[in-house]
Order: sequence, then structure tokens, then C-alpha cells
Amino acid sequence: MDWCTIESDPGVFSDLISGVGVKGVAVEEIYSLEDPEYLTQLKPIYGFIFLFRWTKEQPRDCLKFYDEDLFFARQVIHNACATQALLSVLMNNPEIEIGEELNKFKDFTLQMDSYMKGESLNYFDVLRNVHNSYARSEPFFFEKSKKEAKDGDDVFHFISYIPFKGH
Repeated sequence: MDWCTIESDPGVFSDLISGVGVKGVAVEEIYSLEDPEYLTQLKPIYGFIFLFRWTKEQPRDCLKFYDEDLFFARQVIHNACATQALLSVLMNNPEIEIGEELNKFKDFTLQMDSYMKGESLNYFDVLRNVHNSYARSEPFFFEKSKKEAKDGDDVFHFISYIPFKGH
């Protein structure tokens, strides 16, 4: 099943996580990490999601340590990076009420490796349907994968950073 590209918009992200049953969490856009007073107003902060320009490099090992309690789904689905970045924040914080659907998915994938967790997302209909409900409306649909992007094209990728067991 295909996953659409979604906008980098805190309102879309907040609606998406609410749509899968997460309660009491909102996404805010931050323009600077240098204003401690502003960041204090946003607490609690569960994680950060950054949008980076994607470059064609060899995949890097993004995990510096292995911990069986860390939920990490390797991205194997085209266009799912925004939702996967959100999931990494939501699924790794016990203070967040993730709801019935995400709890079921987390339990189902508990013993899977990161690759299989990523593959399993493709069959998580509730999440994919909510994700795809935020497709950008465009008069014409042109699909271009990261692999097909030509030099000069702007292709972006979402990456999340979370506090986890002191790291």
C-alpha cells in the first residue's frame, strides 16, 4: 500500500497523532533552541523532529546503542518518515497516553527487530489511513521517489531525537 507525502506542519502532525488515539500531545514548531524562556512555555517536551535535506549517502547506523525497550522501526516505506518520526517520540515515552491502536501495534511488534517493525507499519491500516488523510491536494499527481530525484531537486527527510534512559 502507498503512503502519501504529508506537509511539514505542526497542525497536521497534531491531528495525525490525535487521529490514531494519542491524547494530550500537540506538536509545536520551534524556530530556535536558544531562547530558554520560550522552551519553558512548551513543557513537557517529549522529543524533537527535524526536517533535513536528504542526501544520497550510504545508510548510517543511527542507533549508538541497542536497548530492547527502545521502539525503533527502520524506515522501509516510501513517504512514511514524518509519521515514523512521530512514532519514535510517542512510543518511547511512558508518560504519553498512546491509545489502544498504538498500544496494540507496540505489543504486536515487541519482539521484532527494527526492520520487521518498519515492514509491519505497512500493514497497520489505521495509521496508514490517518497518515494518507493528510495528503496534499494537488491538481496533478506526480510520484518521484528519493532514488529517482535528480540533482538540484529538494528532497527532505524527518528525523526525531528523544531523551531515552539518560541518552
